[in-house]
Amino acid sequence: MINLVYFMLCTYKRMFMQNIEEQAIKNYQNNIEFFKEYNEKVSNKILALESLLNDGKLSPKYDLIYEEGYFDVVELSSGAKLYNTNSQEFSQKIVDNINLKKNDQSFRSLRKINFEKASFEKIKNANAYTNFSTTAEIYELYHKNIDDSTHMKELDKFIFLGVGLGLHIPKAVEKYDFQVVLIVEDNLELFRLSLFTVDYKQALMNTTSFFSIADNAGSFRECFNGFYTNAFFKNQFIKFHLFSSAYESKIQEIQAILISRPEATYSHNRLLEKSRKVLDKINEEYKFLDLRKRQSDTIFQNKPWLVLGAGPSLYKNAEWVKDNQDRFVIVAAFTALNTLKRVGVTPDIAVQIDENVYTTHEMIENLGDLDFLEETLLFFSASVSPELFQHFKKENIYLHEDRTKYKLSRSTLTVSSVGDSIHAFALIFNAPQIYLLGIDLALSDDGLSHTPDHFKARLIDNSNNNPQTQDNQDFHLGDAVLEIAGNFKEKVKSTPLFMLSIPVINYFTRKYKTPMQNIYNLSDGCKLEQTIPTSFKDITLPEKQNKILLRKEMKEYFDTLSTTQLDQNEIDGIYCRIGQIQDYLTILETFNNAPHSDSLIFKLNLIKMVSAMCNHECIFELRDLMTIYYMNTAPYADDFFNTKELKNSKKFTKKFHTVFVKNVKKIIETYEKDLHVLKVLEKENSQA
Repeated sequence: MINLVYFMLCTYKRMFMQNIEEQAIKNYQNNIEFFKEYNEKVSNKILALESLLNDGKLSPKYDLIYEEGYFDVVELSSGAKLYNTNSQEFSQKIVDNINLKKNDQSFRSLRKINFEKASFEKIKNANAYTNFSTTAEIYELYHKNIDDSTHMKELDKFIFLGVGLGLHIPKAVEKYDFQVVLIVEDNLELFRLSLFTVDYKQALMNTTSFFSIADNAGSFRECFNGFYTNAFFKNQFIKFHLFSSAYESKIQEIQAILISRPEATYSHNRLLEKSRKVLDKINEEYKFLDLRKRQSDTIFQNKPWLVLGAGPSLYKNAEWVKDNQDRFVIVAAFTALNTLKRVGVTPDIAVQIDENVYTTHEMIENLGDLDFLEETLLFFSASVSPELFQHFKKENIYLHEDRTKYKLSRSTLTVSSVGDSIHAFALIFNAPQIYLLGIDLALSDDGLSHTPDHFKARLIDNSNNNPQTQDNQDFHLGDAVLEIAGNFKEKVKSTPLFMLSIPVINYFTRKYKTPMQNIYNLSDGCKLEQTIPTSFKDITLPEKQNKILLRKEMKEYFDTLSTTQLDQNEIDGIYCRIGQIQDYLTILETFNNAPHSDSLIFKLNLIKMVSAMCNHECIFELRDLMTIYYMNTAPYADDFFNTKELKNSKKFTKKFHTVFVKNVKKIIETYEKDLHVLKVLEKENSQA
């Protein structure tokens, strides 16, 4: 009898384990099909790993085990277990610890801005170009009534930093009914094991899901940005769960992305002012360069370019630049000019994109006598400070657009820094060999940000002892220090401000580089895609060139690529903008007349207005600047009415409604007024 009972128990156990195994395999197969359909990038990674494991080309580091009624992962080299406890109970505790408190385990995506009473009154009545003039009332209304320690009614967006076996994910999704989730796992082998234990399709069927699995920094940024822009109304506070301390670095990585996002670094009012400045230069008939790449152009066929930024590497190697200046076409950032002037180097092309009036004045004063630039060709963003145009001959100035499209993108180069621009110019104009120096985008070993001759150079503490915090108030573009891949070194220290340029430069390389072009990175800074780390001793120096003839030839060439008038297609684009303005005013009027006594109805109508404007078919400046505006304001309104502690919400819907109508109208009418200043419209209207 005892033997029979024992036999029955063993049989039951085998059958039970067989069922567990069959269900795990079924989960895995279902997940593979799910990812093949919804996220091919993830499925390709999983299948590639599976192939390596099956072929014996890669030894597994982990094994999935089932004992005492739960799954766990064992590290084969050490025998250590991932959970080392009941994984189901552990996962339930994770879910129980997720809460609705706004400032607990969350990222505050938008900075907290407070105003003194006197300055608030002045700002809100200022023109639309003034910083905060069309946002201050929304910020003030929010911060006067909502505290960070309040609680959400609904938790709509969520980030899982680390997956483990993923057992907590279905439980959390079911409990909170997330709308949008981001799942991050750096260990591909661990994530693969979670495919045996979790049915991701079933768990996430009612959510919009984003997966960052074993991604590099660039791919993670791209994935996070996709998550962030989806349902961006919900971005005021984004809550997360940290599976283990191994994922703490992701906190700083996300903070760096948040503070360096386009709408965080370039406000709608700056774009509005930029637009006006570009229109002024069109009216003044300045030359605008056509920046479309021409494969057939061979003016620089045997002329290598030396591309000079203002990083610490330039200062260190300035004498080498002096000794070899006649061997290269030298294109330099304006911020590098002090160093070049000190050692007696005159660039062939100097580039400036900074539109800040005060820093431009300081930079020019710091440079002193500008006679050494008498024959230098000047590539300016059309929106740079007006002071620059006073110091140089109009015939030597060539303009391009940045973020605006009045020349129908022919002259547009959207960049984060001047280093991005000079790199792009070398590629666009078919330089056969491009040598990068001073485009460090990283700190020197002693923490120097730029060449010491730079008027804004400073020392930054690069000890990397920044406190871990989820509050972006204390995390700054220019001061936070993060490790990134280096050009010569495995890792270098950088800041979020510098890191803004890396994906832009890499994008230009992918877009413009031809197989015939080689890029040599001489800088002791960050790693850049498709560039060859090169020491000075390994450079094969080209022949010297006659710089007088070279600059004459270059000027004639760039003149052929330039226009001073809008052509008919560009004029048609202006009329498209005028039609867009009328559409936007109609959309705004519809919102103004819509009911708004109830907070839910108000939010739905706000979403309709935002969606209509942000998805308008006319993809010019107004759509871009309104998208920036809404990304920086709509989350305040949504979070305001998603606050549990808010009493009598109805009295606030009218206030928000009034503020949005007033300020959106202010932006649109300012853009409209600027457009009608164009001389070409006056000419066309007079002819009509």
